[in-house]
Amino acid sequence: MIRNLLAQLPADERGNFAIVAAVAMVPLVLAAGVAIDFSSISNRHTELQNALDSAALAVAREGDTISDDEAIDIARSFLAANFRIEHGGLKVFRTGTRVTVEATARQDLHFAGVLGYEDWQVTASSSADIAFNRYEIALVLDTTGSMAGGKLSAMKDAVLGLVDTMASQIKDTEKLKFAVVPFANFVNVGSQHGPAFRKNGKMKNKTGADWLDLKGKADFPQTELPTGLSRFELFQHLGQTWKGCVETRASDGEDLDVSDVPPNPRKPETLFVPAFSIDEPDGWGYSNSYIASSADPLDKTPAGQLKKLQKYGIPDASQLDPKDPSANWLPVAPSTFGGKGPNKDCLAQPIQPLTNDYDAIKKMVKGLQANGTTNIMEGVAWGMRALSPEPPFTEGTAKAPGIEKIMIVLTDGSNVFGNNGTVFGSSYSSNGYLVDGRLGITAGSSSDTNRLMNARTLAACENAKAAGTVVYTIRLEEPDVKTGMMLKECATSLNHFFDAPSRRQLDDVFRSIRDDVVRLRISS
Repeated sequence: MIRNLLAQLPADERGNFAIVAAVAMVPLVLAAGVAIDFSSISNRHTELQNALDSAALAVAREGDTISDDEAIDIARSFLAANFRIEHGGLKVFRTGTRVTVEATARQDLHFAGVLGYEDWQVTASSSADIAFNRYEIALVLDTTGSMAGGKLSAMKDAVLGLVDTMASQIKDTEKLKFAVVPFANFVNVGSQHGPAFRKNGKMKNKTGADWLDLKGKADFPQTELPTGLSRFELFQHLGQTWKGCVETRASDGEDLDVSDVPPNPRKPETLFVPAFSIDEPDGWGYSNSYIASSADPLDKTPAGQLKKLQKYGIPDASQLDPKDPSANWLPVAPSTFGGKGPNKDCLAQPIQPLTNDYDAIKKMVKGLQANGTTNIMEGVAWGMRALSPEPPFTEGTAKAPGIEKIMIVLTDGSNVFGNNGTVFGSSYSSNGYLVDGRLGITAGSSSDTNRLMNARTLAACENAKAAGTVVYTIRLEEPDVKTGMMLKECATSLNHFFDAPSRRQLDDVFRSIRDDVVRLRISS
């Protein structure tokens, strides 16, 4: 049309004004049309650039262990699945973890045809690299009885995939460490931290971690065992080896139960007390009677207290050597038939502190077993401690720019205290028995204890987040609304909470967490 107009202008004999106006209109129309075409080109370039940016990130996220063909397939598949744009000449260049993606696209032109251009080739490229920080990741994993079977297998596979893919991306092993914190009704800190004993049964000096209550000095409500009695010595006297589980620290107004306050031997309340499953009465509702005795576990009279100690072979205090109280203990032969005894409730496997020995991490994860009831609070509290540079575990580094501390909490159940109809009000837990009152009540329903345990779990989460830890939570096949709300609040944000109604979703959940944790950047 514009060419025809130009050809007709010399033959037009109308007024000079019309001629001048027509001539002046041509460049204006042409300029406006070309501007529209250039705008279309610019939009297409932006669209292609955004697509390539995303494709470069998708390839870079897989690390440098994939082949070049796999890298091209990932880029092509990502573009096809996420962007409706026809492109050609797709190329992927890789140098270490740096990825460059190039491609071209065509943009049809509507006005520049007068200048001989029917379309325009748009070219774009994008480079991405992993912005490596230093990552310290605590895997807080539910290993309770309800996880047995397919759920445990799915969790293991998802965790192993996370470790493998992150390790393939981050070649500097000093920049990536994992800790594993299995939890059930107790958390196991590792029996290697307990004291050593001589052949005569005496505790060796300067053995045992100083963050453990070696001498029984911590003063807190407990059934049957008095303050001043070393649980380690009692284990030894009964011919048993402490398996490594510990009780929850009594709150003592300082949130010691859910905080990372460092243990201090001069402050016994800050020490961690070894779990000791007491000899329970014979009869219905009791599962851990391993010494023949008629002692009443709730008898607080002097005679009643003495009778409870005598069943463990501890005589009247007047018969004890004040310099060596355990010297005159009497022998006792407890039955450990059927798994009974002072270690009965220690079911969780030991914590693996932060390490970059990925083979050790994977070996531990593969060996996890399901047993016990759910105590999410203890898992979170010890996940926080595993990331800390303070004792008990000191493998963590102090919080600083470039250091990412991450906790991933997975559970398939609600907090359970183990309420029952015995005189204790519950089974033995990391907070002792319900009758001890260490959770805040001495009697109540399972709903009451669940509510209180949820509150303490949230307090542990808040302490972890206040310390700079990013908390991800995963609810696996657990429909309980209260647990879901608690886990949402525990997470750093709603985007850090994952609800997985099916175990088949766990791989995708852990992949999403990995993609969020390992931040990538467009480098050009």
